[in-house]
Amino acid sequence: MSRNDGMNYAPKGKPNKVVSENEFTFAAIALDHGHIYGMCNGLVEAGARLKWVYDPDPSKVKSFVKAFPNVLVASSEEQIMQDEEVRLIAAAAIPSKRCELGLRAMNNGKDYFTDKTPFTTLEQLEIARAKTKETGKKYMVYYSERLHVESAVFAGQLIEEGAIGRVIQVTGFGPHRLSAEIRPKWFFEKKYYGGILCDIGSHQIEQFLYFAGCKDGKVLHSKVANYNAKDYPELEDYGDATLIGDNGATNYFRVDWHTPDGLSTWRW
Repeated sequence: MSRNDGMNYAPKGKPNKVVSENEFTFAAIALDHGHIYGMCNGLVEAGARLKWVYDPDPSKVKSFVKAFPNVLVASSEEQIMQDEEVRLIAAAAIPSKRCELGLRAMNNGKDYFTDKTPFTTLEQLEIARAKTKETGKKYMVYYSERLHVESAVFAGQLIEEGAIGRVIQVTGFGPHRLSAEIRPKWFFEKKYYGGILCDIGSHQIEQFLYFAGCKDGKVLHSKVANYNAKDYPELEDYGDATLIGDNGATNYFRVDWHTPDGLSTWRW
């Protein structure tokens, strides 16, 4: 899990168990993005038990088992869904398929914890909202850039303590390294990844809403471009947007896939 490879970098924290042994059991399904490792690390560090893993790609499962040697390998997704001991499904599926997996999880009485971005269409959002109301289950999102980064956690603590006063504006920059040679095919097809603002831009929007204390917001304007990735015409390698929150706070953010190979990830 290299610091230079943001897609596969898996943060590890200090264990802080909030449940007793075997009190909370979860499973991992769909290992399409390396964020699944950070997601599972966090759950295990909080005391959860990782019981199962399933992915149709044996090589992905093999790598996962190496990181979590006590996990059982399921023969199918259905085997996990039918296990009443499993209370939560953690998943990092192809973005356009994350909603449908979450619906299956909730239909089987399980909460759902997905990598960002949780949806690629507004229709998926509305369907998931309806399903959470119908089932009473949770549809949760791993926004690692706030939840699993010490500086972001500390910023949230300072705001909560009132140390910096009222937050009226948030500016965010999210440079990322493309590393095209290690990316899967779906990464370059917009119908699967949703576009740069939907994908890595969702981190920035979530942080704005949280840090500024907003319950909702409105996009005032935005733009995207493909400057350098001409071999991948559906990839957007640059995007920015300006938002206003329901409490009057404003936000500008910029994201891109232009981090040079000589630098480590943005986290460092």
